[in-house]
Amino acid sequence: MIARSGIFDPVSHLDTVLPDTHIETAQFLGGYNSEDKAICYGLTNGVAKYIVQFDTSLSLEENILDQFYSIGGYFSEEQIRTTVTSEKQSPALYNSIISAVATGHTKNGEIASCVGADDVTYPLKVLTNAEILEKRMSKKPYYVLNDSMLEFWFRYVNRATSLINADNGQAYYYSNVKDHLHDFMGKIFEKMAKEYLMLNAGNNGLPILTEITDYQDSVLDEERKPKQIEIDLLGKNGKDILLVGECKFKNSQFDKSDFKNLMDKIKYLPVTNPLVCIFSLGGFSDYVKNNKGDCLLIGIDDMY
Repeated sequence: MIARSGIFDPVSHLDTVLPDTHIETAQFLGGYNSEDKAICYGLTNGVAKYIVQFDTSLSLEENILDQFYSIGGYFSEEQIRTTVTSEKQSPALYNSIISAVATGHTKNGEIASCVGADDVTYPLKVLTNAEILEKRMSKKPYYVLNDSMLEFWFRYVNRATSLINADNGQAYYYSNVKDHLHDFMGKIFEKMAKEYLMLNAGNNGLPILTEITDYQDSVLDEERKPKQIEIDLLGKNGKDILLVGECKFKNSQFDKSDFKNLMDKIKYLPVTNPLVCIFSLGGFSDYVKNNKGDCLLIGIDDMY
């Protein structure tokens, strides 16, 4: 693709299994606006053979209905389960584990309880080795889905298969999915922000980073009360924290309350004066623009 080889060849690229960045994915999606390109990136995980199922002469919503919620759509139950369970024993267990993680059961014990198994250590290891799941370390290790297409399917399509087979998947989409697309995109927008920061490292005032992670910790506030801190992006060069980032994939602007909440969280980080980058789909309020100081404000169009 463009950012890797300097040459864009969609035909020869279709069999690749490695996902592309949001920038590379956009090369397939001429005519879509930045928001639709981003959502399409999330729905396909940036995999070329999935992206080309989207007909850009149709709206994004029409494509979602055709490909996910219609009989004969590419992302059918058979297609998804084949993708997940290829060369694996106990396919029902693996599908159940992925469904559990997609619906918010992320710790080993939570997953085991959700799927009704005594021990899921081995299948979690298999799915992690296959890079379908990623094990993240904190005080209690937890799992996330690496494949956003599978996350969307198991979170928003799996329960609708009977309606889809009855040729009424559209009803489920409008009642249970359409208004939640931005919620689904939250973590994917963070991934896009990471890609942006890495692609532009050393340029446009951005530092050279070797690692970007999320950050979670429990601290004591000024009144000595427990306070949970969650940071979307923590950029490091070696052990040094150089950047803190916040991401908001909502139509509403990143406003005064969002800004003050972020600045409050930064006070509890083990760092002094990091570069602050704020990524927002809906833009920024006048208050944020006037009080940003050295913060970088990055809209979704800037990311393309």
